[in-house]
Amino acid sequence: MDARHITRNALARAVNTRFEVIDKWYQGHVEKIDADVLARICFVMGCTPGDLIRYVPNEEEK
Repeated sequence: MDARHITRNALARAVNTRFEVIDKWYQGHVEKIDADVLARICFVMGCTPGDLIRYVPNEEEK
């Protein structure tokens, strides 16, 4: 978001979701992904889901 010069508040308004949802994404604390929110974030930010998320195996999978 910093590179795109958009605040978390502005992004939350643009994708029609709560600030807390965007803040969790920003902090890297997303446990469950809402595909609709992800799609709206990508649209507003001009990116793809792969730019925003990565797979991290949990302890059981290591």
